[in-house]
Amino acid sequence: MSTEIGLKYKIKIPQMKDFLETQLPAIITGFLGLGAYLFERRRKTAEIQQVEGDAIQAMQNAYKTFVNDSNTNYMELKIKVDKLDSEVLLWKAKYFELKNRINQIDKNDTDIPPTD
Repeated sequence: MSTEIGLKYKIKIPQMKDFLETQLPAIITGFLGLGAYLFERRRKTAEIQQVEGDAIQAMQNAYKTFVNDSNTNYMELKIKVDKLDSEVLLWKAKYFELKNRINQIDKNDTDIPPTD
C-alpha cells in the first residue's frame, strides 16, 4: 500500500526539468519582485521616519523660538511694571505729603473765613 502512494506521487526527473525550464523565469521574477517590494517598503519606512524626525525637530525649534520670544516679552513687561510700580510709589508719597500739608493748613487757618 505504501509503495502505491509513493509511486502515485513520484515525480519524474524529466518532468521536473521541464517544469523548471518553463517556470524558472517566473520563479526568479517572483523572488526578485518580493525582494524589490521588501527593499522599497524598508526604504519608505526609513523615509517616513526621517520626515517624522524632521517634523519633530521643526516643532521643537518653533517651540524654542516661541519660548524665547515669550521670555523676552515677559522681561520687557516686567521692566515696565517695575517702573510703573516705582512711579505709583512716588505719586503716593506726593499725595500723602500734599494731604499732610492741607491738614496743617486747615489746622492753622481755622479762623480765616473762606473767600469766594
